[in-house]
Amino acid sequence: MAGYWVDASEKHLSEEVWTAPAGDSMAGLWRFVADGKVRIFELLTLKQEGEGVVLRIRHFDPAFVAREEKTTPVALPLVEKRERFARFAGPAVGSPGEVTLVYQRDGETLTGTLTKGGKSEEFRFRLKK
Repeated sequence: MAGYWVDASEKHLSEEVWTAPAGDSMAGLWRFVADGKVRIFELLTLKQEGEGVVLRIRHFDPAFVAREEKTTPVALPLVEKRERFARFAGPAVGSPGEVTLVYQRDGETLTGTLTKGGKSEEFRFRLKK
């Protein structure tokens, strides 16, 4: 997962950057730009906690104002792991139901599939060298 991942089209840019593992964690950043303006920032961490790994996510608007409450980031435990595949799932923050985020890597392609409220959205990134 570590690397600089980009999905660019004529109208938008979606970037996800992950640091290499160090200690008990990884750190990530996601930025979405549409029509020449940033729409959202996201900070992510993967951290070993006890016997498992937890993905924590914070969303920020263009002025870097957090969407989640100060003490309630989105926290998604790792619930399934295979080679080049990880599925995280947990309760949604600020709305009912569950959130699932699946990362799957195939060579130089990283696909993230977010499912929330019964709707799925797929992000397909290419490794930028």
